[in-house]
Formats: sequence, structure tokens, C-alpha cells
Amino acid sequence: MKKCLIYLLLVAMVLSFATCKENSNPTGEEGKTYTFTSGTTKIAVHADVAPIVAALGQWLDYAESPSCAFEGLDKIYIYPGFEIYTYPMEGKDLVNMIRLYDDTVATEKGIRIGAAKDAVTAAYGTPDQSSDTGITYEAVGMYLQFSLKDGVVTDIQYGYAE
Repeated sequence: MKKCLIYLLLVAMVLSFATCKENSNPTGEEGKTYTFTSGTTKIAVHADVAPIVAALGQWLDYAESPSCAFEGLDKIYIYPGFEIYTYPMEGKDLVNMIRLYDDTVATEKGIRIGAAKDAVTAAYGTPDQSSDTGITYEAVGMYLQFSLKDGVVTDIQYGYAE
């Protein structure tokens, strides 16, 4: 009986720790998100792409392929300076990733391709992950990642995270 009670107490402790971990936000910033704006059009990960594409107008290039994770087509819309990647979900195409690929566009905080690593951390603070080749900021269900070469930003991605 005593062993059973000890076992039940241990299980309760493990479950309470797991519950606390699931409900905690390590950054302390509940609801934090990152968006990209082109002109007056705000683009966010997980957003329905239809009104975004309608507001942005004709793209430079477009590609689609069968989705390996969802039923339907994954799509890429290419605009000057950035690309929007989508995934199909419940009859809509949702934004999976936004990729900035040249210095004609910038993040909400003014960071663009060619910026120094120090400029990124000055604008966004301490990253959640950092290495010589990149720094990443995490938010609920998404991330903002800056790829680096020799301390200079070479690629910027806003992406879906589980």
C-alpha cells in the first residue's frame, strides 16, 4: 500500500511538471508574433493568403506542387524582394513561410539582407537560438530566423513552428 501511494505521488508530480511546462511561455511574452509588411499589406504566418495576394497584386512568379503533408497544393508566390510559401488547410491556402531574399525589403524593425548581426540583436534583443550561421527568435507557433555568413544577414525567414 505504501509503495502504491509513493508511486501515485510520483505520477502526480510528473504530471504537474508537464502541465506547468506546457502552459509556460519561456520568453514571457504571451501572444508575441512577427509579421512582414509590404506596402500597406501585413503578412503573418498561418494567415489566409487569398486576401494578401489580392492586396499585393500580380506576382513575379508562381509555383505549386502536391503537398506531402496536407491534401492539396503547396504554393509559392514570388514578389520583388520576398516569397510567400503556403500550405492547404480546410479549403484555404495558409501562409507557411515568408522569405526575404534581397535588400529591397526589410523586417518590421528595419533589418534587411546585408545587415550586421549586431544590428539584428539591437533591434530584436537576445535571440532564442544563436550560432555563427544564424539567429532565431521564437514565438507561439512561429519563428523569425536570420541566416548569417561572416556576421552579415544573408536570408530572413518567418516560418511555421510546431
